[in-house]
Amino acid sequence: FFSRFGGLLYLYIAAHIAMSTVGRMDGAFFVSRTELLGWLNASFQLSLDKVEQCANGAVYCQIIDACHPGAVNMKKVNWSARDEHQCIPNYKVLQQAFSKVGIDRHVEVDKLVRGKYQDNLEMLQWIKTYFDRSFQGQDYNAASRRFTETPPEWARPGGAGAVQRKAPAPAKVGNGAVAPALLSRSRVAEGFAGRGPAGPAANISLLQEEHDRMREEVVDLKITVDGLETERDFYFQKLRDIEIMCQAWEENPTVSMTVNKFVEEIQNILYAKDDEELAATAGAP
Repeated sequence: FFSRFGGLLYLYIAAHIAMSTVGRMDGAFFVSRTELLGWLNASFQLSLDKVEQCANGAVYCQIIDACHPGAVNMKKVNWSARDEHQCIPNYKVLQQAFSKVGIDRHVEVDKLVRGKYQDNLEMLQWIKTYFDRSFQGQDYNAASRRFTETPPEWARPGGAGAVQRKAPAPAKVGNGAVAPALLSRSRVAEGFAGRGPAGPAANISLLQEEHDRMREEVVDLKITVDGLETERDFYFQKLRDIEIMCQAWEENPTVSMTVNKFVEEIQNILYAKDDEELAATAGAP
């Protein structure tokens, strides 16, 4: 008995460690916005039309509640939270649930509550992978687990903002990445094969559907690239600021410059969150 129990415990811990270390190049991070929203709306009776609507943490809590019934205190989740100070308690509930079920993952609350697209997209991609590997298929009434009489529009079943068509599951290649183009060609080929007299009209409809889906994927990829370019420029500017500072001190050395002062000035640049903070730091005595 103890040997069997130990084996099960080992598998449980190993599974949670594996989920806590899903890398950026894992297939999980290639799931598109369209597929994520379609999955959320269909599985949890929601009407989401933007990834940013998940920023208050309530949706993340519900997904973990479905995977681990009773682990999340859903009565404390505020679905109408909008401001940062209202959202933070939701993430405390989520982190407590993580600790309870053994998920060793740090939640970057300060980034998620700002409602930025890229941060919440990555969180959704990770948590969907966790759901796919952990959910046991039991019945789950998402609407009844919200414990609120006045949910926001996106938290109501089948509203105007609902994604009506769930995107097809992406094909997988050897390294776990998504290959949507292969799936598209396969579906088009199936559409042309074995058609009767009504084939041409049906084929046009199928091609239009594929065109619309691929256009949405292109938009998703463009948004992702834009986010990466912004992040690249952000850190390049930090390096440039450090270079300028070093050149200025090299040209005009002062006796007040010490190693500790030098390190402090570099840290001020590295940890400044935006241009305003950087300017404020530069102007400080």
